[in-house]
Amino acid sequence: MSTAARPEPTLVGRGAELDDLDDLLSAVAGGAASTVLLEGESGVGKSALVGALRGGTRLLDLDLCVARADPADSRPLALLARAVLDRSAHAAPRTADPGPLGDELAALLVTLGDGHLAPPAPALVQRASALVAALVRHRGERHPWVLVLEDLHQADDASLQVLLRLAHDGAVPRTLVLATMRPVPYRPALADVVTAWTRAGARYLELRPLASRAAVQLAERLVGGSLGPALRGTVATTGGNPQLITDVVQTARATGALVEVGGIHDTPDPAWLPTLDAVVRGRLDYLPAGVRDLLADASVLGTSFVIADVAALAGDAVPDCWRTLRHAMAAGLVQARGDRLVFRHELVRGALYDGLDPADRRDLHARAARVLHRAGAPSHVVGVHRDRAR
Repeated sequence: MSTAARPEPTLVGRGAELDDLDDLLSAVAGGAASTVLLEGESGVGKSALVGALRGGTRLLDLDLCVARADPADSRPLALLARAVLDRSAHAAPRTADPGPLGDELAALLVTLGDGHLAPPAPALVQRASALVAALVRHRGERHPWVLVLEDLHQADDASLQVLLRLAHDGAVPRTLVLATMRPVPYRPALADVVTAWTRAGARYLELRPLASRAAVQLAERLVGGSLGPALRGTVATTGGNPQLITDVVQTARATGALVEVGGIHDTPDPAWLPTLDAVVRGRLDYLPAGVRDLLADASVLGTSFVIADVAALAGDAVPDCWRTLRHAMAAGLVQARGDRLVFRHELVRGALYDGLDPADRRDLHARAARVLHRAGAPSHVVGVHRDRAR
């Protein structure tokens, strides 16, 4: 789901991950070096977990630098330069001045300018990259620190090349490097970095959706009390994705649908649900249009579907359909269950279905009836699609 302009969800259900990170912080405070690759679907709470590190770094007297990749910033080395030069990113004044190397780098970056205006001179980029690598690698000589690089999947190519170089040189001394990323979009340059850091001993952490109990707990914290049956049911359709849970509560509140009776918070009037569907569809803007369109077609078939059926429905060859659906699987939107695929978030499936043009939706149901009839589906299943095609 798209992460633009959103508040970070409250952190719950992440005790094991926090324990792991606390152990790594303690090790770095003692002079060790570690690298962690934190991956998870959009909205699963990677940034919230990063935010929880701040308390540990303060307690252990570790400097903390957090930089987020910005796809709108086309400057070479935008991510890593921000990490080593941005004084506001540093937790302690002792490391706010990067020294002569930083001064040279800052001047070089001004010369390089905006990557959209003209191709940067390779020699200048190479020198700037060497300076960034040196600043990162030698920073720990002054004091142990934590370097967090958020949304590495959106990082500029020059920053990725520096990270590749650092990985080949080995762990960064007295440093915890924590990089967060989504599994899509896939980028060969990022895959090379991940492979190199893995070979260098980086630890891989996959942040999974919340368990059902933790999902309810998060929603209860957001509303400030217990959930009624209707709201609890909507939360259950999020598949444990913290951002979707937050969207549910915030949309219910913004539309006036959230009411409290006797300490129970509920949404008895379903009139707000189309607004929620629109919010959820907006979370999918990061996906290629072809992936969104195929998932919308698949939504007509229900919560689970057979790949051959959705290929026939979309008029695609099965191998082509499978390649597209693999992208959706990597994004955490569908998962394999035996010989079929299942939407991981019923809320997403419903939002895609409701977002279809009514005429297109009826046509898809008519085609689904024909496809399933030919495939030998039970008559009552085929009949449901025929009814919805009218």
